[in-house]
Amino acid sequence: MKKLASALVLSMGLLASCGGEKPDVVNLSYVDAHWTVNKYAEEKLISLHSADETLQACTGDLTTELKGDLTVFDTIVANRYPMTDTGEEYAFKAVSYMKGDENYAICRDMASNRFSAQVIESFPDDVDVKTGTPINRYPVVGPADDSAKTALRNADELNESGNPIEPFLDTIVAFSPALYGEIELEVGGMPSPYPLFSFDPSMAGMTDIKLAIGYDKLTEKPYLLLMFADLYFSVTPLESMIDPTTEGHTYEGLTVERLPLETELVPDKTYPLYEFSYTRDGKVVNETMAFNYRTSDLLSTAERKKLETQLEEDYMPLVTGPLIYLHQQPFNTESPLSYPALLKAAGNEMDDLVQAIDSAEPTNRSGEEGDYRYLTIVDGHKGQEFEVTYKQRSKKLDIYVTDRSTEETYKLTSEGAETFLSYFPDLKKK
Repeated sequence: MKKLASALVLSMGLLASCGGEKPDVVNLSYVDAHWTVNKYAEEKLISLHSADETLQACTGDLTTELKGDLTVFDTIVANRYPMTDTGEEYAFKAVSYMKGDENYAICRDMASNRFSAQVIESFPDDVDVKTGTPINRYPVVGPADDSAKTALRNADELNESGNPIEPFLDTIVAFSPALYGEIELEVGGMPSPYPLFSFDPSMAGMTDIKLAIGYDKLTEKPYLLLMFADLYFSVTPLESMIDPTTEGHTYEGLTVERLPLETELVPDKTYPLYEFSYTRDGKVVNETMAFNYRTSDLLSTAERKKLETQLEEDYMPLVTGPLIYLHQQPFNTESPLSYPALLKAAGNEMDDLVQAIDSAEPTNRSGEEGDYRYLTIVDGHKGQEFEVTYKQRSKKLDIYVTDRSTEETYKLTSEGAETFLSYFPDLKKK
């Protein structure tokens, strides 16, 4: 992103020094055709037509404080599914709209596992502000009701492994949704390398998350049982949560006691929840299973800008800088393109190619269609689409690009065409 911006600034500076003005050929925006945008309302998935408002959220000055009691309205999610077989273009952005002392948009995307927030004057038209759900900043843990025990006892997933898993019904507890943060486990003082589950503002309308312990008597192994409302049930071996490399440990004669706990969870405090007792290698083992609630500050404006060039290495991989493709058919999010129907610009540095396209001159003419009719730039959440035509001369190839949004056509300079071909050497073979 930074390199693309510097290339555009350079081209504008050169034009200004010549005393003339030329429209920017490379003019990135949010391309609706690249995104699917949805929200859940009354347990229905509703498709929205425009990605602009969702992708623009939290791109201005951010706030690091959400004031007042919070009520969550809709969460809108934009997805850019893989356009190519490499999947480098995949991206998402989730925006929850809520009200406290002010109106807020709270966002999360692939740049960080932390949330960012922005004060907004009003909510988008697609947001239903008539039915909001209050949400706590921190979760509350306590006993689950009898209906949860019935649902746990009758869950079909307990038999899917081939061996019936017996739930310890007295171990079931409930966590109320929190604004954001994670629940981490530790058993016998050994912490889990990844969280048990994560909270999100979109979970505000969800009933409590239930946790219980199950046991497979045949393999003598315990399981973590998670229920998210009535929509999702997971069965996870306890060993894989604590040490994924460990195999073969058994918990002979396992008994589990749930410790009394009914409180709001304070971040970074350890809460003992279960006492395990079992036999291993002829010895009685007693272990405590505890958990912690972890949270983090909202991203500041400066931190968010830094992420544009310095990504979090331990979070989702995200390509920095523009991706530029020539392709034979328009992108279809349901059918990713691959070589030879798609050519990716060669190399890691795109500055010269961006400059070659941006230096093209307006024209009323165009060339002829070739095998590769489309040029697409993807950079961050933004992008741009062109149609490409060609005119073969005796010693050179003229290249024309037409912005699919404005329908304006531009001709690359001779030098620009040579640069273009250097990034797509396969064109020279045609």
